Amino acid sequence: MPVLLRQTAPWLLALILTLLSLLFPQPASTLAPWFFLSSALILGVPHGACDPWIPGWVLRRPTKIPFFLIFFIIYLSISAAYLLFWRSYPLPSTLFFLALTAWHWGTADASLESSPTLSWLLFAIGRGSLVMLAPFAFHLADTWSVILLMAPQAGPPPASLPFLPLLLIATLLNLFSRPSVHQTIETFLLLFLFYLTPPLLSVGTYFVAFHAWRHLLRLSALRDQLNPIDPIPRWTHSVRQLLLLSIPLTLASLAFLRWIPPFLTSSFPQGQNWVGPYLILLAVLTLPHALLVGWIDKRNITQL
Repeated sequence: MPVLLRQTAPWLLALILTLLSLLFPQPASTLAPWFFLSSALILGVPHGACDPWIPGWVLRRPTKIPFFLIFFIIYLSISAAYLLFWRSYPLPSTLFFLALTAWHWGTADASLESSPTLSWLLFAIGRGSLVMLAPFAFHLADTWSVILLMAPQAGPPPASLPFLPLLLIATLLNLFSRPSVHQTIETFLLLFLFYLTPPLLSVGTYFVAFHAWRHLLRLSALRDQLNPIDPIPRWTHSVRQLLLLSIPLTLASLAFLRWIPPFLTSSFPQGQNWVGPYLILLAVLTLPHALLVGWIDKRNITQL
């Protein structure tokens, strides 16, 4: 995919939000939950709403209605099972979500430049761990307050001591598994992003501008057989088509948001508390989504 779209667009947004946090820290903290919630319509949920068509694009064959029915039964069953588990075990479910997100985001970044190998695996672990550990290492109290929105009985935050050494290990793994000037610059810019901005703002930026945006570019390459040398307008047109395609399932997914709080706690969220139910919605959708993306990466191995 073109470097301009893969790198410039995400970092432009990250730079704007970082400067906003530096110049206006209090408004940035206030707006952070709403920015994160905006991912429900801006790239975040839509990038996963293209999932039913992915197998057809990968296999280069038309997707038929019987396949859609089977796909949705399996997909929704996995999500429902996870939500049921969350109802009884919110803290283990939350910790699993963090680990799953680290794996999913890390492997997604690794797959941008190479197919699965040992260095791919090490880079994926390092990148995903960096993104998940940085909020705990730099803003433990604020990050733990978000954890409490998903697992209210989680108790006080853990000791901060382990997070910085673990973040250092993740950073070194990120750097040495794929040594290059480009990766070094991006790694340190990510650390600055997470250090200088509130957790929901930094994680939301990574989710929307890096993970979801780059995933859509990857889908464009799959769906329309695009190459990095193709004109940028072809890529942006393909992404627009994907976003239009995602609208029905995006709205259908968000329709379930209202029912998550009563199902889990018999209470209805107010204001910022919507972040918790939204994160849980993302979690139960991420599990089947990550399995599907893992299938794509496995196919890359078999085709080497």
